Amino acid sequence: MQLTDLQKSWLNGDAGPSLQWAMEFVHALGEFYDVPSLLPIESAHFAPDVRMGGDTSVRLLENFVKDRARIRVPGYLDPCHIDFEKEAEIVAAGGLTQSFVDGERHIIGLCRRLGFYPTQSCIPYQSFAPPPYGAHLAWGDTGAAISANSIFGARTNFEGGPSALASALVGCTPAYGLHLPENRRGNLLIEIQCDPREVADWGAIAAWSGQIATGYETVPVFFGDFAAPTFNMVKQLGVALASYGGHAMFHLVGATPEALTLEMACGGTLPGETHCMASADLDAMFERQTLSNPDVDLVVFAAPQLSLEEISEVVERLGDRRVHENTRLIMGVDLQVKAQADNAGLTERVIACGAEFSTGTCFYPEAPLMRDGFGWRSVVTNSAKLVNTLASAGYETALRRIDDCLNAAVTGRLPA
Repeated sequence: MQLTDLQKSWLNGDAGPSLQWAMEFVHALGEFYDVPSLLPIESAHFAPDVRMGGDTSVRLLENFVKDRARIRVPGYLDPCHIDFEKEAEIVAAGGLTQSFVDGERHIIGLCRRLGFYPTQSCIPYQSFAPPPYGAHLAWGDTGAAISANSIFGARTNFEGGPSALASALVGCTPAYGLHLPENRRGNLLIEIQCDPREVADWGAIAAWSGQIATGYETVPVFFGDFAAPTFNMVKQLGVALASYGGHAMFHLVGATPEALTLEMACGGTLPGETHCMASADLDAMFERQTLSNPDVDLVVFAAPQLSLEEISEVVERLGDRRVHENTRLIMGVDLQVKAQADNAGLTERVIACGAEFSTGTCFYPEAPLMRDGFGWRSVVTNSAKLVNTLASAGYETALRRIDDCLNAAVTGRLPA
């Protein structure tokens, strides 16, 4: 592998243990994939998950801070496990200890001292400038990475926490996977023969198609005669695909930058088989998701975090109705969108109708932690990704379109 003189000096430890650790990690990853060189990156996205990394990850970050290490490119943080604005309630009733909350705050503080922005977002492009077309990144969250690759035409792999951190410190990543043009060509054709109209429909499409050919090497291509989706719809398509199929990229003909035509999306050679999703297939994705008990504990709009437009839509569709006393309506947002909602007067309206935000998290990281404390068991949502991620956390889930979700929130029940 070719290294610059500066990279060689980092690898030798000339600039201290922090950069040596980072360079050793990036170098080992590159050698594993037999890459010829490293690529400079424009930004990194890091998930400092204390539950997965444990005390070892905390000590690593503490050592970096003591060594006065700093990241070399803009760095964004993934959502954490809790909403610090609800700290008192979470500790008193949610089943979490104060030490866990303090640990979350500590690890975010360490990352900030390394130079990371405290975005606490799975989709940092929503609040910061989106990545430029063709830019190489080291983004760790699956929802962030698939959106960067597909919606913006940037280049990144699904980076694990350590690799994203190492790349942020040295400003480079190995040239493999979706950094290479040949791995970005579409190889799974999905013709949409239905009429998707909202976020939940596009999530259902992702859930249906994501399981046809799972795996990192699969790049689905969606095409057909349907109404042009909004940005928020395409956003859900991506995060749900990453959840159900493990895909890191997709093409949507006429909407994503590397898919102006079907032929362009596939690199000039079309796959021999086309999978068709009909209206009956779309309807079936909703019909198979139900609750054994019609009483609804939670209605959640998250995964990914909502945009200002999505918050406004929830408020407008609720009108003067209020959330049922036995149900909680939660909207996952990042800190930047929450500030926008405050300034736009939307937060007051959210509170007035009995709904609430979960700020700085995306609900599914916190949901397993607080299920028993709050006695939560059932969730109705318009996010196909949330349905998938909560299945392993002991929740009963139902995927519904937005009006059905809001009716469930207001009545406290989900009709069979």
